Amino acid sequence: MQPTANHRSTRQYGNSFKGTIRVSPQVPDQHSILSALNANTNAAGKTVRVWPASVLNIVRWCRAAKVDPVPQSAVIGANYHERQQLAALGGVAAALAERSNMPINLETFPPPVQRWLTSAPNPPSELIDALCDDLRYDVDPLALVYERIVSGPRRRWLGTFFTPAPVLEYMHGIVQKLPQAPRVVADPGAGVGAFTVAALHWWRKPEVHAVDVNVVTLGLLATRPDLAPRRLGTASLSRLGIVQEDFLEWLKHHWPKLEGPRLILGNPPYTRHQQMTLAEKAAARTAAGDLAPGARAGLSTYFFAATLAALRASDSLCLLLPANWLEADYARPVRHKLWQMTNRPTELHLFPNDLNVFPGAQVAAMVVFIGPERKRRQRLKLFRVTGDLGTGFNERSAEEIDRIGVTPPSFSPRRLLVITHSPAGSATTTTLPLGAMAVIRRGVATGANSFFLRTKLEMEALPAYACVPAISRLRDLVANNLDEAEHAGLGIRGARCWLLSIDEESAKDPNIKQVIDEGESSGINERYLCRTRQPWYMVEKIPIPDILIGPMGKKAFRVVVNTVGAIPTNTVYGIKLRYRTAENFAGKVEHLATWLRSIEGQEALLALARNHHGDGLVKLEPGALKQVQVPARIASRLMK
Repeated sequence: MQPTANHRSTRQYGNSFKGTIRVSPQVPDQHSILSALNANTNAAGKTVRVWPASVLNIVRWCRAAKVDPVPQSAVIGANYHERQQLAALGGVAAALAERSNMPINLETFPPPVQRWLTSAPNPPSELIDALCDDLRYDVDPLALVYERIVSGPRRRWLGTFFTPAPVLEYMHGIVQKLPQAPRVVADPGAGVGAFTVAALHWWRKPEVHAVDVNVVTLGLLATRPDLAPRRLGTASLSRLGIVQEDFLEWLKHHWPKLEGPRLILGNPPYTRHQQMTLAEKAAARTAAGDLAPGARAGLSTYFFAATLAALRASDSLCLLLPANWLEADYARPVRHKLWQMTNRPTELHLFPNDLNVFPGAQVAAMVVFIGPERKRRQRLKLFRVTGDLGTGFNERSAEEIDRIGVTPPSFSPRRLLVITHSPAGSATTTTLPLGAMAVIRRGVATGANSFFLRTKLEMEALPAYACVPAISRLRDLVANNLDEAEHAGLGIRGARCWLLSIDEESAKDPNIKQVIDEGESSGINERYLCRTRQPWYMVEKIPIPDILIGPMGKKAFRVVVNTVGAIPTNTVYGIKLRYRTAENFAGKVEHLATWLRSIEGQEALLALARNHHGDGLVKLEPGALKQVQVPARIASRLMK
């Protein structure tokens, strides 16, 4: 492919680029590149990344080439300077296309991609030589260039995170289980095409559709020299379709016309729900139909739900997803559908929680595989993935789960394995949900703990009725019984452990009025929660819980008996028994608290907790706490 007339020479950028290629230390092989990118630490122990020289030099050139930026609509989320560099990157892509040993016809590309390729300057040939050399390795320098130019927070708008080669190879082992090769493969949110290129390698006949809205990543994919027919067969480019379109729209209008068996394979965009507009969410819910997740779902869950809804009997999917859909309330329709699809092989592959599968993004990752329909009933298989990004990944032996009875409230491994290891039918007959014997709720949301929570000295300056015992952090407690002595100890240590409990009548007291005036002069009354209350200083009155439990933990959840009757803030959950007969009531409370602290009780809590940050930290929501399964031997005593 020859450069078009509007390709400008690099010489006009000579003063800013200085015509010099600065060579960073080269990374010699694939393993070393992976290690450099993912596992280096500096003297302070902080993880750092070492970039291949070809990547750094391409980025330097793009920064020096002062060109008009690509439109905001081409790469949503990128700022002006990043879009300038991405515009220059079009010249790199066009130069790569020239290195292909098969002519590339730009007219076959979507018009926005054509414009990006034909309006950028030509880079020095030395840069392209080095880039082509690095394309020999499984670490994709094109993905690294994009990642270096567009910062992680701004990549999240399109959910653009690139799949490392060891993860891709692991997924290759999964799709090899398909009974026959697909005729069509679709790569949703294709990016620079890791799955697209892999599919062209893995199968010699299927047509492969790379679908994305990002003009730049599609252009980089379409012009890769490693798509050359010497590696993929003479029909490789004719089998490749570059589609610049919203995948959910493409799925609705084009997917039904394609012949099967079909496979959807890829890494959907990890766009968070906060970064989706109301119109985008409405369109995504329409695409997912009856499987539409809740409003807090990210774009990857919508992609998953819509794909699941679009499968024909001979179709399959294999998707790399954030693991939060396994447990989040918003994904209940998806989990329910998977539980009912007993005629399809279904596999969940979970990477270690503390592994950052995507460098620069703290996301717990997993792979879901759903095969074509079978005549015999299929079990759900759960695999725990071992290994790392340097040495590759392997699957442990599978745990198999019979999909019978009601859909579990969570697909967390602990919850599924509880079902697996219980006698048939015992999940509902030998346990009861905690919510059947206790009221569970968050503590008080004050809107300004620094004002509404008082120290011992501040409390003593007010009338005795103005404050009640409170607790906001269980980790401040020494014992597992918050009695008067333990609460007094908090006060002696300077903790804010008294909650203002005042109303309009008590506000007439001069001492209390002074406190209210101080709050208003500090703008406390204008804070969101405060300004929605009438009067602003009167916090919600809640029943005093019998047991306090911390919502987050790694190895265990803190459980404390609330003997002093403290009011928790919303950083703590409260459990209040429903059956409150006076006879040995304190013994009932201690009975439940002891079980919740036990190994059995902690496992029941962890079974319904969800990964919070991908670093082993898990969180219980109040709804999940209500579903914790309490053995009948414990529940029977609590319900007398």
